[in-house]
Amino acid sequence: MGFRFPNAAVLLAATAIFTSVPITTSESICTLSDSETCAVDTLTPSDDDGSVLIYPGGNTRCAFDDYTDPTTTFSTNSTYFFQVFPNGGSDKSKLMLFFQGGGACADEDTCAFGLQCSLGASATFTTAATASSAGVLDRTISDNMFKDWNIVFIPYCTGDIHIGNRVTAAYESGIEVLLGNSQCLGLDYAMHMNGYNNTMAVLDWALENYPDVDNLIVGGESAGSLGAQVHSAKIAEMWEVDAKDTRFSVLADSYVGVVPEEHPAAELLVYYGACTNDFGLSEDIVAACEAGTATTIEMIDALLEAQPDGNWLFIDSKGDKTQRYFYALVDEGILGYPFSDLISEADFFSNMSTILDAYRKVSSRITTFYVEGTKHVFLADSNFTSYESDAGLLLGDHHCVSKFHISSEYDNRANVTFWHNCTKCYNDIGTPCMLGVEMITL
Repeated sequence: MGFRFPNAAVLLAATAIFTSVPITTSESICTLSDSETCAVDTLTPSDDDGSVLIYPGGNTRCAFDDYTDPTTTFSTNSTYFFQVFPNGGSDKSKLMLFFQGGGACADEDTCAFGLQCSLGASATFTTAATASSAGVLDRTISDNMFKDWNIVFIPYCTGDIHIGNRVTAAYESGIEVLLGNSQCLGLDYAMHMNGYNNTMAVLDWALENYPDVDNLIVGGESAGSLGAQVHSAKIAEMWEVDAKDTRFSVLADSYVGVVPEEHPAAELLVYYGACTNDFGLSEDIVAACEAGTATTIEMIDALLEAQPDGNWLFIDSKGDKTQRYFYALVDEGILGYPFSDLISEADFFSNMSTILDAYRKVSSRITTFYVEGTKHVFLADSNFTSYESDAGLLLGDHHCVSKFHISSEYDNRANVTFWHNCTKCYNDIGTPCMLGVEMITL
């Protein structure tokens, strides 16, 4: 049996996203305790990137206990932290919660320590919390439209798209032996799919420190895009966006949730122990999730219905190679490597478009930004504002991202018209658009 993993690194492509670790000092680290609340006004941000690392403790943790492999580059760290970028002033009116990406696992084979360790540098998800100051987090980028925002960055180290709530015992199927790293085997490391508890710890702190905001964005890239989508309704509820007339938006970079029809998205949630977590889903959707039958469309539709005034922007390349590899991983399992027969770019785009078009039947506030090619993740790059859509629009120009976060003044004071995409808005009325919103000068 020729067993190779030449493409495994593609599945972890997003691990390199948002992992430029900033220089930290003792003054820019805070540990939550009974006597220390790490109140944002008392924190001293790092001189390097203006951020603070907060260690919440409690029931937070990463996937595996601490381990450093002596042969491969694989290492794990159980300790969880999150990162806060205060805007440097007293303005707390704008807040972005951003979920990190970094691969995922899909079943008892891929969610097991033995396999991930044996894969070494090609592990399918990142297993340690990492800080960053890249892309939208980088305040030195002159045209970064978020450089004056308060940002809470939610690291990812659990392989469960930030939603898992389950512990599984150590498992080895025998596949690991074929990879030749025997030092990784028989170590009895349980898998902690703890993304939900980690996320809630971060959200609780963020709500305590930024309770009243005018603009709230829930964003994420790759696996974090799915995390942002799934947590969106609960976050809107926590911040009482309807009662407080808060501008609420979801920024989803490079993951929509295209999976094989015979493997509904709910199958993953069942494995992650996520169906009964409080995401704001209706009882019938929770039941369908537990039965393993709920589709991506059904679950996200329910979240859109729970928060109908939220604005959603999906940024995706038409042939995203990483999303296509995860499609194959779900379809074929680990034995399908090296996935020589990926779903075609055309079929992937067709399936993705079907999902997003379905969302538009529920909400008129869905905007898409499609990019030609196979690139995975845009908002982590220093030149993220320069990416061009298939319609010739730039991600950072006045047509799309740079405006959707400030359009509340128009949304709340005028009878605006919503369109399916920025292109239609611009071509039909010749004015800037913000997440599909016609901009009206008052």
